[in-house]
Amino acid sequence: MKMTRVVLALVLVAAVCLSVPASTSIAQEVLTNDSVIQMIKAGLPEAVIIGKIKSTASKFDLKTDSLVGLKKAGVSDKVLEAMVAAGSGSAPTTGAVPAPPGPAMAAGALKNQDVIYQLVGGKYVEMFATSANLETNMAFFQSKSEVVLDGRKAQYRTTDKQPVFLSTYSSTDAPLVRLKQGDEHNDRNLKIGSGAFMPFGGTQKMGVRNEDKIAVSIERDPRGFYKMTPSAPLAPGEYGFILATGFGAGSGKIYDFGVD
Repeated sequence: MKMTRVVLALVLVAAVCLSVPASTSIAQEVLTNDSVIQMIKAGLPEAVIIGKIKSTASKFDLKTDSLVGLKKAGVSDKVLEAMVAAGSGSAPTTGAVPAPPGPAMAAGALKNQDVIYQLVGGKYVEMFATSANLETNMAFFQSKSEVVLDGRKAQYRTTDKQPVFLSTYSSTDAPLVRLKQGDEHNDRNLKIGSGAFMPFGGTQKMGVRNEDKIAVSIERDPRGFYKMTPSAPLAPGEYGFILATGFGAGSGKIYDFGVD
């Protein structure tokens, strides 16, 4: 009799298991814009929401209007960054090209002022500014000024012919320029001023010449950065983002790099 009860109990358990829809056992949560807004309104900590975004499947609407709506709904910048990173579906590449020197940072750890990054394999690699001097040569009724950097080549190198940069500077504040490669004097330079003067007056021009500027395509990142990409592939050589207004006192900064 006991054996009969045991067999009957096992049959009932099996019947209950079979009656449960298979979809309930494999259902997976998918985060949406509304899910994030719901967590924000519930007062969940920012770190918890970001952790949830990183660890859960998502299907975010990242169109411009939707991002604006999220911001108006109280979604913080860091949460927006996590949503954009999750929605892009991008993963670090495993190519054989080594990343340039410099700390590789996740999108959420980016600085928000006085910095330029290169996007390498899904990570942002910080570039470091090089100090440069403004040298003026005077000749008979003529003058020429150049920005001069030490070394024939920049230490920061890339093999990417159309590198993607993320900058807190606009293209007006820090235009991308091609530098004259170093020669036997072991320096690189950029002509930035020239003029002529006579006993009773003359003219002097200062600024980056149009022929030295590299055309770039620009997008404004949701976080406020300028995303800049050369409009055409760069030829091997020396380049840099020059802080155009920084040479009034005879010296300034250039975020220099080389293309191999």
